Amino acid sequence: MITHLAALAFVGLAFWWLSGYDAKVTGGDKMQDLIRRAARCGITLLLLGLLLVLPGALSVMPLLLLIGGMLALVWAGCIAELFARWFHHLVDPADEREIDPDKGLRDLDMIASLVKNGRREEAVQLSRKLRESGDVSVLVLETRLEHLGIKLESVQKPRPLTDAYHLRMQGRFQEAESILKPLLAEDPRNVDAAMMLMRIYAQDLRQPQKAVEILEALEKQPHVSPNHVEFARRSIDEWSQGKPRPEKVDAPPESIDEMLAQGYLGTVIEILEQKIEEQPGDFDLWIKLAEVHALHCGNIHRAEKIVRQIETSPGFTPEQAQNARTKLGEWRKARSHRH
Repeated sequence: MITHLAALAFVGLAFWWLSGYDAKVTGGDKMQDLIRRAARCGITLLLLGLLLVLPGALSVMPLLLLIGGMLALVWAGCIAELFARWFHHLVDPADEREIDPDKGLRDLDMIASLVKNGRREEAVQLSRKLRESGDVSVLVLETRLEHLGIKLESVQKPRPLTDAYHLRMQGRFQEAESILKPLLAEDPRNVDAAMMLMRIYAQDLRQPQKAVEILEALEKQPHVSPNHVEFARRSIDEWSQGKPRPEKVDAPPESIDEMLAQGYLGTVIEILEQKIEEQPGDFDLWIKLAEVHALHCGNIHRAEKIVRQIETSPGFTPEQAQNARTKLGEWRKARSHRH
């Protein structure tokens, strides 16, 4: 009897840990989360207890299958979430390095010391390493180097999709085409580049056959969602029926929500990341970026990493961090409802 109780206690602890992977356990309502986890574990222990106390239960195959099936229903969601997080950790591991907010200042001071001691080449090499690592703000690094009399080449990351989008909005269709075609040649599965190029051909240049050729090439690529292909096919029909765009566009660029509706997920992410680089303290930009990953890209784990960045950043208040956690819980629930 004591052995059975010890076994149930051990199993209960293991299942309590597993219950933490319930997608609906968000941390927003701790009491609700506690009740949900306790109910799962209580039902499990009750079912396992039946196997231990009923005489000859292990020899009764129908009863064993029934209890096994009920346990599978209770824990299927948690097990699926556990494996999903494990898989995403393999392909996109979290950065768990200890945060040192003063490291960037110490590195900048080191650069200044190297320059004052005549070791300019070492200062340049250290500056390039900092630029590539991202541990120091690019703007701060460039400003400090200018004060020291050192100029580095531009360090802004290229934003080809964003550049092509703005060129199209300005009516410079051939220039946008010249950016998008090499992107597709390099990665034929680039759905965002394909969508934008198809729209330029079908709506702006009045060459729908070229748009169809891009679609047919995209359709042959592995791992491209059939939903994307079908959306592109419908869009080509709509764009081909519309009026050609004027050579110059004076209207302001379309909003983030309009770009999302058109399927430009990659472009939206690039624009948001660029704005965050320019305004790192803008909480709304961070939340929007996490929302796009969670709801539109289906990458809840990338959204979790963004929320963790908000929580660990000294630039955001505890209220903003709590708001981000609550939003993350809502996105998890929305994803579970879709599934």
